[in-house]
Amino acid sequence: MVENRNVGFTNMTNVQFENILINFGFGTKEEKKQILIDNSHKDVFMDLTCFDPQEFYSTFPQLKGSFAALFCDHDKRIEVHMKDKNEAFISKLQELGFKTFETSILSCGFVFPRTIVQIINEAHFALEENVASKKDIDRAMKFGVNYPKGPFEWSQGRERYVLVLLNELFEKTNDKRYVASKLI
Repeated sequence: MVENRNVGFTNMTNVQFENILINFGFGTKEEKKQILIDNSHKDVFMDLTCFDPQEFYSTFPQLKGSFAALFCDHDKRIEVHMKDKNEAFISKLQELGFKTFETSILSCGFVFPRTIVQIINEAHFALEENVASKKDIDRAMKFGVNYPKGPFEWSQGRERYVLVLLNELFEKTNDKRYVASKLI
């Protein structure tokens, strides 16, 4: 069963099968926690791209795994963390077209999203300082470092995710490198 919610700040899809709920998409921390409260009787796997999975694991035993899908590329590659191996979850992700990369490292923003939002943020700082145009910055990153997309192409339509993840990282670390550009 697939349930879609696209209201206000929330843009989530829940996929349910057997005793498993997979929560895809973006929502506030409170909305994510409410889904866990409402599904305490299921094994839940949740997209926590913009948050620290450890904070959720410590409070919600029904959370069996987390993943980062908000910045997945055209090949639908995503990072996945599981408390315990769950083949049904991995099989369902593969059935949905995702290529999973399991990680044992738990950190706010996982690895790829955390890295890409910093690149996006730096690109916005360069734009703020009139270093180059968006088009020139995207071209420089594609041709100069062989990225598949430029930072503005990556962020297009994902600005809210970028901002929430940068703010969450800054709140957790108090590291000024996570202060968001005013252009995001």
